[in-house]
Amino acid sequence: MSSQLYDSYQYLITHIVPGPNSISYFIPVLILPSALLIPPSFLSKTALASLFLPIIYACFAHSCLHGGGLDVLSLDVVIWATVLLGLQDPRGTYKRIHLTSNPSRQTSAETEPKSTPCNGGKKDESQDSEPPLRPSRISPLTTWEEPYPPTFLRRLPWVFTLIFSIRLCNWRISSPQHDAKQPHASISRLAYIRRSLLIASTSFLILDTAAICVKNDPYFLSPTLGITSALPPVSANSIWPLSIYHLLPPPIARVLILCGHIYPLLTLPSALLSLPLLLLPEPWSPHTHPPLFGSFAAIPRRGLRGLWGQWWHQLMRYLTSLPGASLSRALGLRPGSRKDYICRVIVSFGLSGCIHMGLVPPEPRYATTWGKWGTRGWIAGFFWVQVIGFGVEVVVEGWWKRAGWGKSGVWAGRWGRWVRAVAVMLWVLCWVALTVPMVGVAGKELGWFVPYPLPVSFWTRQIYGEGALFWWGR
Repeated sequence: MSSQLYDSYQYLITHIVPGPNSISYFIPVLILPSALLIPPSFLSKTALASLFLPIIYACFAHSCLHGGGLDVLSLDVVIWATVLLGLQDPRGTYKRIHLTSNPSRQTSAETEPKSTPCNGGKKDESQDSEPPLRPSRISPLTTWEEPYPPTFLRRLPWVFTLIFSIRLCNWRISSPQHDAKQPHASISRLAYIRRSLLIASTSFLILDTAAICVKNDPYFLSPTLGITSALPPVSANSIWPLSIYHLLPPPIARVLILCGHIYPLLTLPSALLSLPLLLLPEPWSPHTHPPLFGSFAAIPRRGLRGLWGQWWHQLMRYLTSLPGASLSRALGLRPGSRKDYICRVIVSFGLSGCIHMGLVPPEPRYATTWGKWGTRGWIAGFFWVQVIGFGVEVVVEGWWKRAGWGKSGVWAGRWGRWVRAVAVMLWVLCWVALTVPMVGVAGKELGWFVPYPLPVSFWTRQIYGEGALFWWGR
């Protein structure tokens, strides 16, 4: 039995998705918290990085060589360790924001926390140098800030909370842009449940519709068919999603289906799996954290920058952006300048491409055309070419501002803003249609479209005439 489990696991991490393959895979996971638990009075920031980062890098290199390539989680740990140990100084500058409904809470004098009412009350004048705290939409909470604790027992929860707070929610990191949004304005648990159920049901319908279109389009299963190849004929009694699908130009139809796969595969599990976590106390409960996705309205306002920077999930925002900020400072670039912005974008998408290369196993089961490195190139290339799109927007925006059209004239009025929003959306749609097929090529090589992604399906019943409302996805 144990031999069968071992063989199944080896098949999984070799042909389906990369995973732990040696003891060196886990060593960085143990080293990172151990290093952060050492107080700065014992090891300085430079000494800490010099001692532990080479070990982490060596273990990561051994794990990659032993496993045949990158892995998403192990690379995330290495980048996060680089940020926390080398590029930032969390022991000296980070502060954890605690939320409590008990205003009379007395905190340890050793940590000297600052208490601030998070209910719209007036801020203490002595705290003018601190970014303002955002009011909560739930019951009045008191917030207090905890810097790096002086005692080991208090450091344990502080350090482990930081390591798992990859979005740095409810943390102050000495970054005005980030700190001004902390703590996040939370909602009630009931409102979170309603929102999650709405997201889950909508995501289910989107994914089921996209999956049934995939099932009836050989492009998604054939490595030789291009995205511009003709759509298969549709029968007279076909369901309406397939009928609409065949009315669209093939490239547009397939790009929409690709997006209809990617988006709900992130939102559906997140919405459902987060519901049991509402039983946790307020600092850990998901209703006190920002939603996975932001406002879609950011896209017509800011184009690709709104798509990637505000609407799309921000799970890796600080993981990939903080290294770019550190590089910009090291190069002496003026904060907020165009060169500073371009540097951050290049590093962020460069790291994002490398991280997503870790989705490709050493021997992809369905890779018959491009192989593992070609497939990795397609996935990474999708993120790397986003830099070009950002560059186009920066150049056009600079030209627009120099022309003065955004401040006066017809473009400053209501109709001008509407026309601009429509133009921006058309630009984003064209860019997405141009670049998303790169993900489709990788998806075909990895067999993403072979299994039906849902255990139950409404549309299979409509097609195959099954008696039940839902039928097992096939």
